[in-house]
Amino acid sequence: MNTPPLTPYTTTLTDAARRRGIRVTMINPDPELPIFTLSREGRSVRCFNALTDHVGAATYHLLNSKRACHRWLSRHRIPVPTQCVYRDAQPEEALAFLRTHAPVVVKPDSQWGGRGVAMGVRTPAELHAAIRRARRYERDVLLEETVPGEDLRVILAGGKLAAAIRRKPAQVTGDGRHTIRQLITLHNRRRRAEDPSNLIPWDPETRRNLAEQGHAPDDVPAAGCAVQVRLTHNYHTGGTVELATHAVPAYALRLAQRIVRALPVPLIGVDFLIDRATRRATVVEVSPDMAISPPEGAQVAECFLDVLFPETVTGNATCCRPYPLTAKHGKKTCGTTHAIKMKGSDHASDTP
Repeated sequence: MNTPPLTPYTTTLTDAARRRGIRVTMINPDPELPIFTLSREGRSVRCFNALTDHVGAATYHLLNSKRACHRWLSRHRIPVPTQCVYRDAQPEEALAFLRTHAPVVVKPDSQWGGRGVAMGVRTPAELHAAIRRARRYERDVLLEETVPGEDLRVILAGGKLAAAIRRKPAQVTGDGRHTIRQLITLHNRRRRAEDPSNLIPWDPETRRNLAEQGHAPDDVPAAGCAVQVRLTHNYHTGGTVELATHAVPAYALRLAQRIVRALPVPLIGVDFLIDRATRRATVVEVSPDMAISPPEGAQVAECFLDVLFPETVTGNATCCRPYPLTAKHGKKTCGTTHAIKMKGSDHASDTP
């Protein structure tokens, strides 16, 4: 039986290691659980993609649990959203939190890639539905206040800025002929051939997010008009990613470095919501096992290898220095027409 090929989440790092003369030994070549060692001159480190044995089990679990990480960040006076743990025995706490902070974010405690996350939750009915969806992934569910701002992941290798990415929600662009539902189908058909991890789910959350923004699945956007179809910014729910290394504000970088000084992890991704007008940076998640993948993957892999095998560094150091840059992005308002309703399945899918 042939083993499926490894994904760029693995090969971006392993290929860079081989170019430096670092030996790569695959322990488990399964792309779903790729475990390998990097070795050079008698030293080796075991890796699961970007997660290495240099990250202790306790530290990993601390950061992987959004609830535990939130508590830890709060104790270290790192700005975080207000949070509430949903408890079956005390549902009134969640309802009180909703009344105070609506719209809220509902998310599973330790999932990744936007799985089970609902944003823009405003009513008790939406809250109960969001909790049910989150619990398809795990029992522990959190509520968080919605913090406005630019979604920026700051990636540090050895405490230095390696790269940063700006994440934006999934959107489709109208052609004046196809409905939003059809445009999502066409988008997913293209992306499935290029990167099947970047599909827009056709599920209750997508339909609710469309309604939240005043759209219906069978609206026909005008030609050239971009329509946001998800509220989550995750790449794995169809979002887009762009390099923003030189747009990291100095105040956000300082916060990320404070986290690394307290928890010395060789490679870490700190997810911020940035309000440039008020110079406020709020940390929403910290990832010790982030994916090394395009567009920032090659740069991150080199910086990571600089840390793991410093003797292989040649010429100038690879890791970047911060250079704050303020960018403003405009929005376009879309005109739509209503089309005849299409028949389609109502269950979660990437095909409307």
